[in-house]
Amino acid sequence: MWILPALILLGQPAAPQTATVFATVGHSEWCPAGNVQIDLVTGDYTLTPRAARSACQDPKLVRPVLRGRVDAGQLSAIRDAYRQVDAEGLDACRGGLPTEIVVSNGGTPIMVVTNGVGTRAAPEQYSCWNKAAFALHRAIDAPFQSAHQR
Repeated sequence: MWILPALILLGQPAAPQTATVFATVGHSEWCPAGNVQIDLVTGDYTLTPRAARSACQDPKLVRPVLRGRVDAGQLSAIRDAYRQVDAEGLDACRGGLPTEIVVSNGGTPIMVVTNGVGTRAAPEQYSCWNKAAFALHRAIDAPFQSAHQR
């Protein structure tokens, strides 16, 4: 009786044992980005969304901190992208010069991945992010688009 559930589980990619990603999200050329920290085991997140353009330069502005859980489909996409980063790393340059120049009016995103082995950060030079890093950042940014006020 226990064999069938075990076989079903074998076909599923395992969730990371310990993994957290911190990333800036909701980049804009007018306002500072928001940020999110996601626990890839549970899907729990803490989000500080980007403020609306009409208020983002107010020195008295206090942005809310939102807590929640990413839905199962989005968490699965983030985990898949995380697995690619875990296998390939985050850096396309690996000490050399970038082969392409990436320009972003919204500033350079920040992304830090922590697991049971250690902590890695995406390169400061956006042009040195590899495809896996871009994919993970897109997967993380997508669930929070509606939280960022225009």
